[in-house]
Amino acid sequence: MRKHKSDKTIALMVLILMAVSLVIVYAIGGRVAQAENAATGKHYSDTYFFFHHVVAIAMSVAALVIGYKVKYDFLAKYAKSFFWIAAGMCLMVTILGRMNVGLVTCDEGACRSFYIPIVSIGFAPVELLKISIALYSSYLVCSRRESGELGSASFWVPYATMFGVTALLVGAFQKDLGSTVVIAMMMFCMAWVGGVPIKYFAAALGVFAIIGAFLIMTAEHRMQRLTGWESGDNYHVENSLISFGTGGLLGVGLGNSIQSSGYLPESLTDSIFSIIGETWGFIGTTLVIIAFAVLLFRIMRVSERADSGDKSLFCVAVFAWLISHVIMNIGGMLGIIPMKGITLPFLSYGGTSMMFAAFAVGMVIQISGWTKRTNIDENTSSRWGQRGTRYAGSGRRS
Repeated sequence: MRKHKSDKTIALMVLILMAVSLVIVYAIGGRVAQAENAATGKHYSDTYFFFHHVVAIAMSVAALVIGYKVKYDFLAKYAKSFFWIAAGMCLMVTILGRMNVGLVTCDEGACRSFYIPIVSIGFAPVELLKISIALYSSYLVCSRRESGELGSASFWVPYATMFGVTALLVGAFQKDLGSTVVIAMMMFCMAWVGGVPIKYFAAALGVFAIIGAFLIMTAEHRMQRLTGWESGDNYHVENSLISFGTGGLLGVGLGNSIQSSGYLPESLTDSIFSIIGETWGFIGTTLVIIAFAVLLFRIMRVSERADSGDKSLFCVAVFAWLISHVIMNIGGMLGIIPMKGITLPFLSYGGTSMMFAAFAVGMVIQISGWTKRTNIDENTSSRWGQRGTRYAGSGRRS
């Protein structure tokens, strides 16, 4: 199979979303800095958040290019090692955080990232965990399908171990239920599309539900979010909806946001979609959703046309990764689902989340350059309509 042109539309959608993010952070960064200074006594300059975001976006664009250039097979070869390295880093963050070591950033008792003083940015190892799980799980599902072992212990033991480690280190220790749900959705989608027998999903879903309920009931802030969502008494959601209502059809205009002046929590990160709604109104939010829809559709198409099963499943994982973030973030801001405190890909104030998502998308773009260019019969060969119909003999050998 010869290389052909990669899907540039995927890169274009990512760059458009990053450009929108840059404009919004520039417009409200000064207001957020003033609100933070007044609330915490810090001394952020009006351009502090904007310049940090410029650096983060530059690093994310570089990550996208690296993801495109570094060979998929090379990364997949060390996927299992990457997973355990990421898991070790997640454990280290928790331990160092409880020891009050200055190199770890903690917020309300949740320690989730290392602080790198040289560049003044954080590194959240859970993002490395996501991409390592996407790589290793895609190989595991595909290889076990080839050998007819998707219902055996040789598949379920390592697969369940990955999720169990994630639930413990990320969900319980780091108190990050949002990322745990994202990883669970990635693994669920890869197993489903990869052809894992349906009879096993009832048991798996039951285990997921039990673990999820345990994580919610053992964390006070999660119970508060859930009860606040059920009763409609939630300060964050109320101010988010005020943002959308104030924006109306066309928005209040760039630089005229009021909610970013300390009324709407996390204006630059979790709540940036609400600020877009206030600034550019219904039209602006609709265009953002369209950009995400195009991006996700193109990733799904690359998955359908990938030249091997493991690459296809990796694209499925990236699709599940991004759409989980989009649904949980926007759904939470609209009050449709309980808030998870999760970023909106390529729009939220930059950091590790944006960089690793960009790296993963870069890998998808690389895969798109080696896809099958023949027409696909939607009735017989789509992995999304016919689970697992094209995997036999297509996986990477260990």
